[in-house]
Amino acid sequence: LELTRSGVEVLRQRNALRTAQLELGRRVGAAGPVDAMPLDTTPAPDLPIGLPEALSAALDQGPQYRAARADERAADAALRSQRSDFFPSLAIGALHQRYDTEIFPGAAKVSSVTFSLSFPIWNNGQREIEVSRARVARDVARTIRQDLERVVRRDVSSAFDTYQTSRAAVSLANVGVQVGRENYRMQEMRYRAGASTILDLLDAQVDLAEAEADLVRSRYETRLALARLEAMLGRRLFSNKDAP
Repeated sequence: LELTRSGVEVLRQRNALRTAQLELGRRVGAAGPVDAMPLDTTPAPDLPIGLPEALSAALDQGPQYRAARADERAADAALRSQRSDFFPSLAIGALHQRYDTEIFPGAAKVSSVTFSLSFPIWNNGQREIEVSRARVARDVARTIRQDLERVVRRDVSSAFDTYQTSRAAVSLANVGVQVGRENYRMQEMRYRAGASTILDLLDAQVDLAEAEADLVRSRYETRLALARLEAMLGRRLFSNKDAP
């Protein structure tokens, strides 16, 4: 029964790996599956910036926050443009002519300068409608920007704390792997000496596999939290050789 369950689990994990390789290939523009290069197992370094600096950098340089501020400025400019239709417009024109009726004309000259002032009074309410639409668009853009600025503290703090927690989890998981290996070694020696049963040996083997899986998950969560934080900041925090 356990062998059958293990075989089914192997098939599931193999399918998951195949799907992940195809997804990685799609993201890098490859036509087929792509296998990732193995990463080193060096401990993840501490972040080079603190939480207050990360919050400030996210608001100043974060792509989505900069886009929200740009949208608000564009909406505000559109509103000012629509309001200008209520103001009078001044037009200036100039004319210069030379004419005569003789074969050898005396070249009479006529010059004129015109000024015109127009003041729109009513255009079936179109100005009011357009101003109202522009004001709503400006208010929506401002609300989105304000909401993102409120959310940035939560998102950046979450990614920052997750990275630090994952680093600590990696250290604890390393200890768990060492304990699991030692326990498995002892159980194997006891089993060979006839002092324990095969079930004890299998339990130790399962505990070791779970400890190693916890270590892999902790490393993955560390890199995922770092990638999320860098995406919000809009820049890399480590060079390629220093990246965890």
